[in-house]
Amino acid sequence: MELLRDLRVPAWTYNRLIYKGSTKRLIACLGAANLYVFACFGQTADKGPQRRQLQPTLDEVLSWLPGDTETIIAANGPFPVPDFDASSDDKSLQRELPLRELALRTKMFALGLYALKNGGLKSFLNGYTVAIAVEGSRSFRPPAGLGEMLYEGCAIAVLNNITLDADSFMKSAVNTAKRFEQFEGAPIAVFEEAQENDIWTTFVGFPRNNVVLVATDGAYLRTVLARMRGTGGPRAMPAALSEWKYVDTRAPAWGVRHYQRRRVTLDPTSPYQGKAAANIPDNEAVGLAFWFEPIDRRLAHVIYLSANSAARQILQDHFDFGLADTTFRLRLYGRARGAIEGSVILSKVEAFYHLFFGLTAMLGHAVYL
Repeated sequence: MELLRDLRVPAWTYNRLIYKGSTKRLIACLGAANLYVFACFGQTADKGPQRRQLQPTLDEVLSWLPGDTETIIAANGPFPVPDFDASSDDKSLQRELPLRELALRTKMFALGLYALKNGGLKSFLNGYTVAIAVEGSRSFRPPAGLGEMLYEGCAIAVLNNITLDADSFMKSAVNTAKRFEQFEGAPIAVFEEAQENDIWTTFVGFPRNNVVLVATDGAYLRTVLARMRGTGGPRAMPAALSEWKYVDTRAPAWGVRHYQRRRVTLDPTSPYQGKAAANIPDNEAVGLAFWFEPIDRRLAHVIYLSANSAARQILQDHFDFGLADTTFRLRLYGRARGAIEGSVILSKVEAFYHLFFGLTAMLGHAVYL
């Protein structure tokens, strides 16, 4: 079965993986957010009034996330907000990935929600530069039929020393927004968009002149906004968690997931239940971390944390699709007791997709097809 070779997947989309029944099958489709990541690699310039502002640090942005956040995906800039509507006829999955293209693909992983219509947000942000991008998510659950798993979360984009005209966006969204609300004193535009058999609701706001938020859940967003104003609370993924020992938060793109036992029965990616649609059962699993080395090295790292004696094989199985993919070579070795690392060189388009097929499911964002 050589689905990857036969598949003609646009270079600007992410594909995701789901396991069905007892047979692992590769599922290739556009996710609910149609994660367009290949676009606009030319020079870009910030637009709008220029005014130097205090830029929040990565630690500050992470402090805004709710304490029960389960997955964090982040990217460090600067990098251009891509033209999400651009397309590419990617006829060869065997072609080499140019370094600039690989860089933007990896960094855009944190901004998938920005590819939804969101009242024209894509066009509004065209030409701006991202300094930091962070998405927090929790409460993963399957779609009604096909498509991406639903979740509660928020994607935060800190733009590079500019002032956004939020009023202009809100006025332009009048004809497409479902409604407008006030969350923690911030005006929020609410949109609805059909994705397969589900209706995705997104909440778009500009709590600071250089910060844009797109959330999938009102309660999650309220917590983010309250914390931005200084409200305290438990930190999302405390610093003592072992996942932080194995991720480089200075890397171009990185992420962590600390498995939670709440709502396990609703989450088909959780290892804490029997065989489900998108998991590999492991009651001793702790979490995982991933990060990319500087792009010129083309290396991606995935660290699986579990006390299970079969942890090495479990990590391998997350990326074993039974395909004749000659471009993907996951090298496994033990980092420490309870920590298995896999590394892979991303030189071809096919290898990049292969990595994300497995990684997105591990992070809670599998797709049903």
